[in-house]
This record gives sequence, C-alpha cells and structure tokens, in this order.
Amino acid sequence: MNDMSTPVVRASGASFERQMNGLLRTRFDLRSDGARSYDGEIRKTYVSPHVRLADISFTPHSTRLKAGKSSRQGRSFLVSHQIEGHACVRQGGREAVITPNQIFFIDTTQPFEIETDDIRTRSIYLDSHFWQEIFPERELYTATALECDRGMGYTCKTMIDEMFGMEWDIQDRPMQRLAGCLANLLAVSMVTSKPIDPAVIGSNEQTLQRIHEAILRNLADPDLDCARIASEVGLSVRQVHAVFSGTGSTLMRHIWKRRLSRIASDLANANLSHKPVSTIAFEWGFNEAAHFSRQFKAEFGMPPAKYREHHVFQAGRAERGGSLN
Repeated sequence: MNDMSTPVVRASGASFERQMNGLLRTRFDLRSDGARSYDGEIRKTYVSPHVRLADISFTPHSTRLKAGKSSRQGRSFLVSHQIEGHACVRQGGREAVITPNQIFFIDTTQPFEIETDDIRTRSIYLDSHFWQEIFPERELYTATALECDRGMGYTCKTMIDEMFGMEWDIQDRPMQRLAGCLANLLAVSMVTSKPIDPAVIGSNEQTLQRIHEAILRNLADPDLDCARIASEVGLSVRQVHAVFSGTGSTLMRHIWKRRLSRIASDLANANLSHKPVSTIAFEWGFNEAAHFSRQFKAEFGMPPAKYREHHVFQAGRAERGGSLN
C-alpha cells in the first residue's frame, strides 16, 4: 500500500524510465519531445505477479516498446484511464487521440507509440490470461478510445476509480478477481460500443495469412499452441481451428513441420556444425530430445545426426567440385 502524499517515484529522463520499468515490469522506451528532459511521478502503485496498478503523471514525452526480443512470460496489456491532459496512441494501424475521461488499452508486447502533453493517467497492467477466452478480438481494439461519460464506459471508469480509491493492502487473490471483472467490463464495452466492420476481419484467406504470420513470429517459443495463436490474431481457439482445417493439416502438425524444416536447414549448414543437435532443436522450440528425434526421423527418414553428417558431407564435396552421386 502507498500513501498518495508521498510519491513512490519522482525522477526525470533515464532515471524515471529505469525505475518505472523495474517497478511495473515493463519494457518501455521513454523520450522527451524537446530539448528538456521529461519529468515523471508515480503517486501510488500496486504490484503483484499478475496485476500492476499505477497512478502516474508525466510532462510531455513519447513512449515506445524497447527494441529486442519479447519475454516468454506471456503478453501483458496496459489499460489506461486518462485523468488529465491529452495523448495520441498508435498500434496495429490504428490511431486515437485520448482526452480526459477516456480509456484505451494496448498490447505491451507489440510495437506501439504514445505521445503526450502534460498528463495524469491511471494505468492497470493485466496479464493476457484475464482476456484469453472472454475477449479474443482484443487485437482489433488496441489504440481505440472508449468514452467514459455514459454507458458501459462509465461503468469501467467507475470500477477503475473504486480500484484506485481502495486501500491496497489486500491480498493478491481479491485484486486478481477485481482485475478479471474489469477485463470483462472492458471487453463488453468495446465490442458493444464499437463493433468491428466484418470487412476489417477479412476473408478466410486473409485470416489464414495472419495465422501463418503469428506462427512465424513465435515459432521458437516452446509454449506456442493454438491458444497463443488465437490470442495473437484476435480469434477464439475454435475459430482458428476452423480456419486452419481447410489446409489439410492440423495447426500443431503444421507448427512441428515448420520447426523441423528450420532445424533441418540449420543442420545442413556447415557453419553451424559446432552446435550440438540438441541445442539447435531447443532454439526452435523443441524441449524434449526423444520426442524431437522421433518427429525428425518421421519427417526426413533418418535421425538428425545422420541427416547433418549426410548433408554437410555432400556440401563439402560440392564445394571441392566432387560428384554428388
């Protein structure tokens, strides 16, 4: 629990960025929009493994996702209720100007941009599991302004006010339940007040292309499954299976084949011959050696070590001008 009269963090520039990222487990790049460094203040925070809340004030600045590989700990979403000032938020090809008493949310693991003047915002960071089943379309609603002066938006705003007005010495479980309620409210508010044009979702072919792109982005993640793909493309698990059923393969079988193809390419690369087979398999998402070996042999007709020996030998003969027969 924090006393609002004593800021948790008050700093400028790189010092504030470092403290905020450490406290809220974010990976944000904050920059001043002018010659003078920005100032930031976190007035109150609640931090637990799955939910983080912060009452934050900033002078003019911009915020982006830091470059580098995303964590495998899962996706996190920032829900922000604007108290004072204006912000322009962009993600997924959408842009919204956020004014006081509006809410927006972003996926903090995907590229985004927020530009602000002097602002105060109440920020809630929700792990993806809160929305996994109830809001599969969330990818299509990031960087979208929700009015809070009426309807369901007002209900969301009221709940956020209640969460920030309560004492934060409660245990994590009740706070997780509150966060789950807010996630449900926000999902209902977005889909009812701002229905998506079916043309935006696109045909099955376009949706399948988005699924393939999501697979490629996450191919090395050993935890990749249909639920993760569904989350990436803003569909339910059932919808993903339905779209993919027209390819003649199951989704997981396709993922395994893509991984095996990448591994085979690495094994045939003489420049990677110093890497153990198990290391290459691990880097492409297989974390159980026996399972990987069985899958590889079934796909290519020989164990991975023999495949490497055969292809590297043939490549060496080709470079020396020898026959490949």
